[in-house]
Amino acid sequence: MKETYSGTHGHFYDQNGRELPECIGFELSEEFEKGESKRAGQLRKRHRVLASSVSMTATFERTSDIQQLIMEIAANPEKKVNFIGELDDKVAGKYRVAVTGFCPDSLSLAKWSHGELDEDTSLEGTVDDYEFI
Repeated sequence: MKETYSGTHGHFYDQNGRELPECIGFELSEEFEKGESKRAGQLRKRHRVLASSVSMTATFERTSDIQQLIMEIAANPEKKVNFIGELDDKVAGKYRVAVTGFCPDSLSLAKWSHGELDEDTSLEGTVDDYEFI
C-alpha cells in the first residue's frame, strides 16, 4: 500500500541554498490554457494545450530572516528570485522542485497583532519555470 505524503517533512530553500525553516507551507501549481478543436462527424470537441502559467505560494512564520527576504524582494520587485521546495517523507518518499524566476503578485510588508504569532505571511506570485530535480 502506498503512503500519503506528510507536509511535516517539507523543506524550502532560497536561491543561495540556505534552508528557510520558517516555511510552513509550499504550493507550486500550473494552469493550462486550452483551445477547442471541432471534428467533422464527431459530437465531442477535442482540446489541446496552448499555453500555461505557473504560480507559487510559500507560507511562513514571520521571523527576522523572512522579513529580510521580503524587504529584499520589495527593494527590487522586478528582480526575479529562485527557490527549491523539497518533501522528504521517510515513509512515502522524496521529491525536489527547483523554481526559477519567481515574481511576486503582492507582498505583506509589515504585519503584527498583539499576543499573536504571525504564522501566515505568504509569498505569492508567478514563476517563469520549474524543474523536478
